[in-house]
Amino acid sequence: MLWKLTPIDRLDPNWETSAHRGGVIVRARTERDAREVAAKAFGLATRFPPSHGLRTPPWTRSTLVRAEPVRDERFPTEGDDEVLQTLP
Repeated sequence: MLWKLTPIDRLDPNWETSAHRGGVIVRARTERDAREVAAKAFGLATRFPPSHGLRTPPWTRSTLVRAEPVRDERFPTEGDDEVLQTLP
């Protein structure tokens, strides 16, 4: 299955943990898997001061990223879970 993940709130500080802040097309069996694939692909190690709290990958949070199944003839629906395209 193909998923389009689209950022909702790019100003949230949790985006500091991601190397990419645009949308993506991901091949994965489930929405949760698609979110995890994106989080792994774009995750950054960060060093936040203790008083600023813990940041979580925005890709895994439905309040920060909308996920919707899509059809795109350019990409096969069968295959390994992976990011297929980055979007602005």
